[in-house]
Amino acid sequence: MKRVITLLIAVAVLSSCATQMVTRTPAEVKMMTTKQFDSSQEMVFKSIISLLQSESYMVERADRETGLINASKRIENKNAASQRFWTGTSKDANTSKAMFYVEGVNDEVTEVKISMYEGAETSRNGYWGQVNKENKEQMIYEPRVYQEWFQSLQAEIERRKALGR
Repeated sequence: MKRVITLLIAVAVLSSCATQMVTRTPAEVKMMTTKQFDSSQEMVFKSIISLLQSESYMVERADRETGLINASKRIENKNAASQRFWTGTSKDANTSKAMFYVEGVNDEVTEVKISMYEGAETSRNGYWGQVNKENKEQMIYEPRVYQEWFQSLQAEIERRKALGR
């Protein structure tokens, strides 16, 4: 009987520690990732580009006509080769992607939708000296992350307005 109770406790502890998948309804995702700004589409678009560059993102695509902006950031692990040598595996880089959709509601209001992804590139030693690479990324579902981006974007819009740009 003691073994059964111990086994049940161990299963309960392990299952409570397991990573749980974050699920959100489409309405929750839209509320978290969408915000309107009291500014022209052109001003918001330029402010996003400026903000991304100041956050060390590489802007890969910026199309004012469609309102789409895609950017990425990669932070290299300078110790990856030595880690792979000693342990057989390494985390080579952390990656981040940001996608913006900028749509003018009217001349004075612009809606912005953001999708943020985080990921990692890992490597492990394979047979005959071959290095196997793996990339994983997932959408960020933390409202705080989007709130911080929207706050930074609002500040950049205000800064640009103050400069008359």
